[in-house]
Amino acid sequence: MAKLSSISYRSHSNKTSKLLSRLSRRKVTKKTCDEILLGTMFIKCLDKTIIDETTTHNLIINNTTVSRNLLAPNKTACMEFNGINSAINIADDGSFYIGLEDFTIDWWEYKFSLPIEQPLSSNISTKQALFYKDSLNDKQPYIIYNTTCKSLFMSSNGYDWDIANNKYMGTIQDNVWTHWAIVRAHTNFYTFKNGVLKNIWVSDAPVNDSNSFLTIGKGPNGNNFYGCITNFRFVKCQALWTDEFSPTACELFYQ
Repeated sequence: MAKLSSISYRSHSNKTSKLLSRLSRRKVTKKTCDEILLGTMFIKCLDKTIIDETTTHNLIINNTTVSRNLLAPNKTACMEFNGINSAINIADDGSFYIGLEDFTIDWWEYKFSLPIEQPLSSNISTKQALFYKDSLNDKQPYIIYNTTCKSLFMSSNGYDWDIANNKYMGTIQDNVWTHWAIVRAHTNFYTFKNGVLKNIWVSDAPVNDSNSFLTIGKGPNGNNFYGCITNFRFVKCQALWTDEFSPTACELFYQ
C-alpha cells in the first residue's frame, strides 16, 4: 500500500507541476498578447469620440460619426461612414511604411446595403474603398475594395499591382458584422474572413514607400465606404495569425 501511495503522490505531483507550468506559460502568452494587441494604431469609439487608443496618431475626421443606430459586436459604439463624403485621414510618421516587415491589418466591418431612397442611393458607389495608403504614383502601396467580394491590391513600385492584384478576401454580406484580416509573415501573405483563411500567396517584394496619409473610408478617387467600422488595428512587425483563429480569442480585443 505504501508503494501505491508513493506512486499516487508522485503522479499527482507531476500533474500539478505540469499544470503550473502551463499556467505560467499562459500568463506569459497573455502578457505578450496584451502588449502587441493595440499595435501601431487601434482606432475605435470611446463613448461619443473616435480615438486612436495608442494615442500616437492624430486623426483627421471628415463627416465620420459615432453611429446612433448600431453597436459593435461587443456592444460598444462604432464609427459610421455615410458613403458620400466621410473618411478618416491619419498622417504618416513612418508607422504605416511596411517595406519587407511582417504586419497585420484587421478590423470589424458592417457594410450597409444600398438605400432605396433617391437621390442618396445614386450617390453611393457600388464599388467602395475601405482604406488605402495614399501615394503620388499611379498605384497606391495598398488599397482594399468592396464589391460583391473584398479584394486587396498592393504595389512595390507604384506602377503595377505586383504584390497583390485583386487578391480575393471573401464574399461580402451586407448588414452583418464581419471580421477581416490581412497578414504577412516573411514572404507569405494571408487573408482571413471571420478567422477563416481565404487566400494565401507569396511575394518577396517590399511594399512601396509613401509619406502620404493612410485613409479609412474612401479611395483615392472617392468610392466612399457606406457602413460601420470598429477596432481598426494596424500592427507593424507582427504577423498575428498564419492559421485560422477566433477573432475574439484575446479578451482585450473586445474592450
